[in-house]
Amino acid sequence: MRVERMCRLFGLYANKPVDVTFSFFESPKNSLVGLSYSNPHGWGVAWLDNSGWQVIKEPVALYESRRARKVIKKRVYGRIIVSHVRLASSGGSGVENTHPWVYRGWAFAHNGTIYDRSALLKLLTDEHRDSLEGSTDSEAFFHLIVQEAEELGDPVDGIKSAIRKMNRSGIRYTSLNFIASDGERLYALRYAATSLGYYTLYYLERPRDGLELRRLSEVTRQLIAAKLARGERALLVASEPMSDEPNWKPIPNKHLLIVYSDLSTEIVRV
Repeated sequence: MRVERMCRLFGLYANKPVDVTFSFFESPKNSLVGLSYSNPHGWGVAWLDNSGWQVIKEPVALYESRRARKVIKKRVYGRIIVSHVRLASSGGSGVENTHPWVYRGWAFAHNGTIYDRSALLKLLTDEHRDSLEGSTDSEAFFHLIVQEAEELGDPVDGIKSAIRKMNRSGIRYTSLNFIASDGERLYALRYAATSLGYYTLYYLERPRDGLELRRLSEVTRQLIAAKLARGERALLVASEPMSDEPNWKPIPNKHLLIVYSDLSTEIVRV
């Protein structure tokens, strides 16, 4: 019997560079450091700054890392951020198998298990197979998306094509959930084949007009007040609500959330 393995995802798109210390360490609900106790096989974060994509990842639990808090507070500062805490299902413990990956202008992190990696590799060109860093099913799925997006000239068409090819090949999986970005838009796919109550994705507009700060915890009130003072706005996506703010909205299963540079959103069926 196969045992399902699960990870947690978090990403955002902001109107100006922001840090993610709150979501990683200070949120009163589902912070990444808290989630890392049940997802202890690695953590990583990719962020987009003026020099392009930057990435930091370690094949250790976030809660055990001696450098994560300092590095995230001082270095992770961008408009687009993709992050992940890992519970391994395929591929050993190593940086090369730790999410997220950055490749050809994309950043990507996945939550789920794709059972037949060898069948997935057959869908890749030699160039993409040779470019794989590690031995996970998740990274191979990422390369299939990039391959199809480049072939078709459109990221959304590429995502749809990658999933169609996997389904037609009979490749089985628990979930294809991911958060990714091509540097222009943020993409969050919810596509679960099992455990629909677990393989979820939610999104939140922060701050939201009319939000009653008095209803929030003190630490969240302070965060929102500081962001309002700086004129910061962001669209957050996570496997589950990561704060006590209301109006986290679920992404329906087999749908893709697209976040544009003006922080407007679109949800399309895949």
